[in-house]
Amino acid sequence: MIGAIAVNSDNTNARSRLNRRLPVLLALLALIGMTAVATLPFFVIGEDQKVGCCGGEMPVTHDSWMHFNQMRAFYRGLESGRIYPRWDDETHGGYGAPTLGFYPPGVYYVTSLFYFLTRDWSKVWIGFYWLASFGSAVAIYFYARRTMSRGASLMAAAVYVFAPYHLINQYQRGAMAEFLSFVWTPLVLLFAERLLAETSRRGLLMSFTGLAASFGAFLWSHPPTAYQFLLVFGPCFVVWAIKIKRWRRLLIIGCALAFGSMIAAAYFYPAIAEQSLINYDDVERAWPYHSSYVYDFEQKVYERIGDSFFARFFTRLDRIWAFNVIAIVLPVSAFMYGTYRSYRTYKSHSVHNHGAASSNRVWLWASAGLIACFLMTKYSEPIGRLIPKIEIGVFSWRMMTLTSFAVAMLAGACFEVWSAGRRRGGPACLPANDGTDASGSRGRHAGLPLLLPILASMTILAGALAMSAWHVAWPMWRGQSFEPNPKHYNIATLPRGVPRETTPLEGSNGMDLARLVSGNGRVTIERWAPELRVLRVEMEKPDQLQFRTSNFAGWTATVDGRLVEIKEDEFKNIVVDLPAGERTVALELRSTPIRRAGNLVTVISMALLFSIIGAAIRFKAA
Repeated sequence: MIGAIAVNSDNTNARSRLNRRLPVLLALLALIGMTAVATLPFFVIGEDQKVGCCGGEMPVTHDSWMHFNQMRAFYRGLESGRIYPRWDDETHGGYGAPTLGFYPPGVYYVTSLFYFLTRDWSKVWIGFYWLASFGSAVAIYFYARRTMSRGASLMAAAVYVFAPYHLINQYQRGAMAEFLSFVWTPLVLLFAERLLAETSRRGLLMSFTGLAASFGAFLWSHPPTAYQFLLVFGPCFVVWAIKIKRWRRLLIIGCALAFGSMIAAAYFYPAIAEQSLINYDDVERAWPYHSSYVYDFEQKVYERIGDSFFARFFTRLDRIWAFNVIAIVLPVSAFMYGTYRSYRTYKSHSVHNHGAASSNRVWLWASAGLIACFLMTKYSEPIGRLIPKIEIGVFSWRMMTLTSFAVAMLAGACFEVWSAGRRRGGPACLPANDGTDASGSRGRHAGLPLLLPILASMTILAGALAMSAWHVAWPMWRGQSFEPNPKHYNIATLPRGVPRETTPLEGSNGMDLARLVSGNGRVTIERWAPELRVLRVEMEKPDQLQFRTSNFAGWTATVDGRLVEIKEDEFKNIVVDLPAGERTVALELRSTPIRRAGNLVTVISMALLFSIIGAAIRFKAA
């Protein structure tokens, strides 16, 4: 008898655990499915146009050549033993450049992990885009779950994943770093909001570390979007915190953000301090920020009129911007009254009161989205010119990363209004027998406050799907498939003073990796790694050893273990004077003082981060 009771108890507990876990598993499967549907078709819609029909390959995108070359260079650096590679040894015709020290490396750590596991660069593309999309879906889902039901959170995730600007970064731009940045916007807000609300010491510590880690990862991934995020959401969040009387916690949030910048110090600090050593200003000259506003047909930099490749691309961006504006302004404006009435009517009957909490944030998402939309127009130029370093964003329309998030959260909020009404019996969905709804309104349209939000939510999702299909995926259908282009390089990251074209450097016969200027003697390469070269040189007379390597801060030469001066030829290649005899020459890219300081700050910050997490865990155990 006792045994039977025990068995029944075990079965009941097992069913209870299954009932608790099943919704979570179903939500996880939904996120996996929607991200697979969003990202994987990209890898079969292109074709080799020299062969012809009918697709089956990944099309070439704006930045795919750049990222392919740089992800391979980053892996070579890791493989040679560098924890943070900074030098691309094969770019610029093999003369190299510090590209990896200035381009955010977060994306390349991810691609290097996939290549280490698969040894196939085509699978790296697939793995990266799906994982980044899945990460963004999970991030916004958990952020939405703070105030919304599972259904509403999945709606927000779906709109976010299928947002046209989100997918245009994959399907047309190939902007891998910006694509990855979609993960961090929800997480930064999630932990910032938790810092406002937490009361326990453990909760404060975990939220502090979560915010610092998320913002640090944001900077490792894409600083331009991180800066735009602070410009747009920062003021709105401050006002919101003051409104809910949590303004004292803003200082803690500011400390967490500063701590996050310290986590990214190994990349972020040297990239700022040493930018004058490269052609950093080339970006602003080639792509001026204040000429990149949407629907700006008066500027003369970007081709917007006609049927050219770029004109069509900018037309798509304009229409995506217009879609985001509509998805923020019209549905939210039309249904705010219904949202307010529904929450006021039913919040007293809700234990968790998800809807009311979500409603308190609607203005935050809407105001931030509208500010971002305004800053993408030419009417914001007088204000934009007053904002320090706003040109870091390069393109104003990059703020559609933020509007995509705002649209997704507002779609989820609309869904939550309808869902909350349904969970509470749905009397507001239809008029009561006496012609009134639950709040006392009369007339056949009394159920409109709850009917309109679900229509708005579904309309936004349908619009995102349609925009992504027509303006993002369809233009790439049967586009030219991707093929590596080793000759592609990033002019902006070349050492200042280096010729932009490699033809003057190579001459008629090209140049060896290293050679004696006189042409006499013998040079034997014992090791040639991206940031370390070791050679044995034999010569009867003093000579000069010329490297096929552009000089840059940090390159250090030794001859038989003794430091020697590095000289430059007319093309800024490294040249070293050698005495006669057999010599061992080493050329190594070492850390400059600012790089050493950045590395040290990152190491200390990471150690402190894990120490705080350990302390929080001990608080829980206690």
